[in-house]
This record gives sequence, structure tokens and C-alpha cells, in this order.
Amino acid sequence: MDYVTVTQTAFFTTFVTTGSLLALLLFQSITVYWKRLLLIGVFGQFIWSLAFFISYSIVPLSAKMTLGAEILRLFLWLASLFALLARRVRIIEWPLKLKIITSLTIVTAASSAICLLIGVGSASTINLLIMLLATFALVFTEQVVRNLNTHRMIKLIGLCLTFLFAFDVLMYGHNLITNDIPLTMWQTRAALALTVAAALGVGSMVFNENDDSHYLFTVSRPAAFYSTTILFSACLISLVSLGSYYVKKQGFLGTYLFSLAMTAILLLLFSLAISREFRQRCEVFLSKHFFSLKYDYRTEWLHAIKLLSDLDSASSSYYKNILTMLCEVVRAEAGSLWINDNSTFKQIVSNIKLEGAPESINVNEPFIRTMLKESWIFVPGSRATSLAQNNRLLPDWIEKNESIWLVAPLIIQMKLVGFVILARPKLGSDITFEDRDLMTNVSTQVASNILLHQQERVISDTKQLETYNRLSAFIMHDINNVIAQLALIGKNAERHKNNPAFIEDMIKTVHNATSRMQGLIQKFNPATKEQKTSFLASELLLELVQECSCYKPMPRLMVNNDFELKADKQRLSLALKNLIRNAQEATAASGQVNVISETQNGVSRIIIEDTGQGMSEYFIREELFRPFATTKQENGVGIGAYLTKSYIEHLGANLNVQSEPDKGSRFEIAFS
Repeated sequence: MDYVTVTQTAFFTTFVTTGSLLALLLFQSITVYWKRLLLIGVFGQFIWSLAFFISYSIVPLSAKMTLGAEILRLFLWLASLFALLARRVRIIEWPLKLKIITSLTIVTAASSAICLLIGVGSASTINLLIMLLATFALVFTEQVVRNLNTHRMIKLIGLCLTFLFAFDVLMYGHNLITNDIPLTMWQTRAALALTVAAALGVGSMVFNENDDSHYLFTVSRPAAFYSTTILFSACLISLVSLGSYYVKKQGFLGTYLFSLAMTAILLLLFSLAISREFRQRCEVFLSKHFFSLKYDYRTEWLHAIKLLSDLDSASSSYYKNILTMLCEVVRAEAGSLWINDNSTFKQIVSNIKLEGAPESINVNEPFIRTMLKESWIFVPGSRATSLAQNNRLLPDWIEKNESIWLVAPLIIQMKLVGFVILARPKLGSDITFEDRDLMTNVSTQVASNILLHQQERVISDTKQLETYNRLSAFIMHDINNVIAQLALIGKNAERHKNNPAFIEDMIKTVHNATSRMQGLIQKFNPATKEQKTSFLASELLLELVQECSCYKPMPRLMVNNDFELKADKQRLSLALKNLIRNAQEATAASGQVNVISETQNGVSRIIIEDTGQGMSEYFIREELFRPFATTKQENGVGIGAYLTKSYIEHLGANLNVQSEPDKGSRFEIAFS
């Protein structure tokens, strides 16, 4: 295959690929405004490839027309880069040096157009002007990448255009020195243009950089990993095959495709040789340049939710686990957690060295108010204007600490519950919109968890205090009753000390007071040593019915079958008395309370039933046996039913409750 045929094929494939890229960008620019600006440069590239394809395949074009295509291509790329940069940073804010370079670029472009159209100047002059335009294009490419560094598509554009314009400088520089351009250089240039168009096309479809746009497809992380591995292996095999074919037959593949492969390899080696950062960050390069997003948000979100659900709010290391979770989410090395303590923020846990940090920070500090008002995430030392616009509000101990990566608020319900300071990751990368979005969402969930933790503590403390007050009131009530009895004895002792009936009554009263105090102590101390004895159920129930007969309605004892019990008689008596008294209190004086003992199918039972107001299923399930829950607002402490059920189950018996509102209740104790 001769030179002309190879060159025709090279520029034809370039023309087709660039045209496809142009069509793709036209489609995407409907929803993504900045790609309309990129279209300007791609359109110039398309015109250039069309001109050279026509020149080699259909009608040879004059040198003036081909040079015009070259100048138009560079001029439109410069216009595209200029527009992208102006959209990001207003022209009046550009540095003076950049303004001077812009002026020189405009002068050079105008001079090259005049020289070409009017015919002023030699071919060497036009070549020099084209080389200068390519150099200026490199400068603008660098400025666009630097100022739009959050876009991976912009990075890809910068990389492709750098190779494209660098080759232009090389080719026209060679022409200035030797007055000749080697034939293979034109083919290599076409191959490079083809590579650039293909790379930009793939990047436009894969890199999803805009929240309000919809791309043709994206690649998940696992798919990207395995696909990249397969693609790399295929490319390696293809390169070996091309090298072997080139040695055997220096034709189309040997000249065109092999030149393309060699150009790509040399450029890659050159980048590795001059960039230490590039060599060190090979691992993260794949994530930044081949994945549709830096983070797999679904995986990150599920991971964060799992970490939050695993937190134990009662653990002493709760806040330490919160900090570890926040560091893990964004791959930070260390951090410091500050929690709102009413009027100040205090450092609760930290594993990062913060020189000069105060013990507490006032809530009215400017950077604190900004975090609350704007949900602002501070990025100390950021070169991006959009990220650093509020950094002047940061205190010196944060701003001057180079290890601090970001300062993020923990906000929920318009309340700043705290903030976190995170250290830079090992492979320290610049903050992107993805880092900020992920941190904003995760910090909101963390703030909610912390607020819930704090509220649980407050509720728990309040309930404990309430329980203490109610328990104290109950104990004091019983103690006051005993004191009143003993005081009455003391008051009448002097007058009736010689009366035998008084002495007998006094002994009974003291015995009763002693029993009540012992019962009270035993009631609130389940660990009291149990004294089990054997006794008949009818004997115990008769004592209880007689003791409770002073209250209305009077309980009625029904002994259908008698059986023997083995338990601590006093504790069982207290448990059963509690059930009988509850039945009496829930039943009108005209109603009935029955105490029954029976044996059926080998199972002995004690049944306490009434015709009182009854209970709902919800109350039985949720409230009846819950400690310190009571319907007796003044005289109840709410542990009688709980202690009763606990002791009955301790004996190995079962307590079954049946009840309907307004129809009465039935408590059945089955002894196995």
C-alpha cells in the first residue's frame, strides 16, 4: 500500500471519527450548556479533517486552502478554550499575564489570517504564526484544566489537546528548521487526531459530570475494572502482533497503525518520566479517568448506613466510632469531632494533631455561623475560588494546618450539633463536588444519629429522676403509715401501759409494722434470700381473702381443688395480694371478685377474676407488666404487676391474662 493510499485511509478515518464526535456533542449539548462551547473546537477539527481528506482523496487543495484549514482549526480551538475559561472565571478577574497572552493570541491569529488572505509574508512566516498559535493553545489548555479541575471530562480534554497541540508545535518547528515535513509525520498526525476524537467520544459518553444531564451510558466500578483488565490485555496482544507484522511487511499497518501505537506509547512514557505525581497515583488514576463517578454512591450509602446502624449509643466509645465512620467514608487518615455544648463547641475525640486549637469554640464564631447558615464545608488551602471563598473566616489554627483536608458541619433540623475536622488522605486528592455531596449527605445522617443519642440521654435521665421521685413517694407513704401507728402507740402508752388489752394490741401493731417494713424491703429487693416452704394453696388464699375483706367488693374464695405449693410464702402472698387488690380497685362495690383454686388435667391453677372495667389487648401487651407504668396517678408506683409476674415466672409457673373492656378480667396462674 503506497503513501497516498495510507494517508487517504488515515484522514478518512479521522474525518469519520471526528464527525461522529461532533454529532454526539450536538446531541448532548441540548441539555449540557458547556458542551456547546466544546463544539466550537470540535467543529474546527472536523473542517480540518474534511479538508485534508478531500485534498488526498478527491481534489488536491492548494497550499493556501490547507494552511487556511490549519489556521481555522487552531482559531476555533482557541475560541472554544477561551469561552470555557471565561464561563468559569470572568475576564475582568483574569491575571494580568493571562490578559497579555490573550492579547498576543488575538494579534497572532489576526496576523496569520491577514498573511494568508492578502498573501503578505513568506511560507516560513505563516508556519511560525501557526506554531505560535499552537503554543498559545497549549497555554489556554493548561489554564482551562487548572481552573476547571473538578471535571474529569475537562481533564481528558486537556490531555488530548495537549498531545494534539504539542505535535503541531513539533511538526511546524521541524518545518521551520528543515523546510520539510516528513511524509510519515502527516500520517502520525492523522492517527493522533483519530485517537483524540475517539477518546473524547468515549469520555463524553462515560464521564457524567453534570447533575442535570443524561448520558448515553455509564460504567459501574466492577464492570469498569474487569473491562479495563480485558481491554489492557487485548491491547498488549495487539501491540505485539502489530510489531511482528511491521517487521514482516511495512505497509498500511506498519506505517499508520504502528505509528499510532508508537505515538501513544511514547507519550505515556514521557508522562511517566516527567510526572512524579502521575507515577505515585497510578492506583487512583483509573478511578478518576475511567469511572463515571469517583464514588459508587449506592455502595457508599449502604456502607454508611450499615456503620450507623452498628453504632451502640450506650457505648463509652460512641463518639470515637462516629469519627472513625466519618473518616472511613471519605478515606481520611484522621480527624477531630467537636460537639455543641449549648454555648460552645468542645472537642470530644481526636486522633489528629491540632496545634493551637482552643479547648472550646464559641457558637458565635464567624466560621461556625457560616457552617450553620450556608451548610458550608470549608476546604483550607484550596486553590479553587468556589471552595476557598469563605476561608478567610477560618481561625489561624485551622487555616495554617496543612494536614487539615476539610471542615464539615453536622446539621439536622437547622441545628448545628457539631462539626468534624478531617485530615488529608494518604493519596491526597483535591476536593471535588462528589466529596462535598457525599460528605453533606453522610454528615446529615450522622447529625441525626448524634441528636437522637443526646435526646435518648435526656429522656433516660428524666425518666430515672421521675422514677426516683415516684418510688420515693411510694416508700415514704408506707413509712409514714408505720410511723403514724407507732406514734399513736407512743402517745397512748403512758396512759394505758397497765392495760393488758392495750399491751396485746400494741404487740400486734408493732408486729404488723415490722411485717410491713420487711415486705416493703423485700418488694424492692428481689435479691433477698428466698425462704421456700411447703403449704396448701387454700391456706394461703384464705389468709389473703380475710386480709382483703376490709375493701369493697369483698373477695369470694372458691376452692374447687386444693394442692400443695412450694415457694417463699411471704413473696407469693405479696404477689397474689397485688392481683386481688388490683381486681378490687378495678371493680365497683356492687361487682364481684372471685379467688379460685382448681386442678384440671394435672395442672393446678389459682384464678383471680373480676367483673370490673377490664383492659384492652394493647394495654395488656404494652403497659400492664411494664415497670413504673401505672394508671394510679397519685398512689401507684407501677411495679406491682411487674414484680408479681416476675416472681410467678421465677417459680416456673405461667401467668395468663384474659380481659375485655367493661366485661372484667381473669388472671390465671398455672403451676406445672
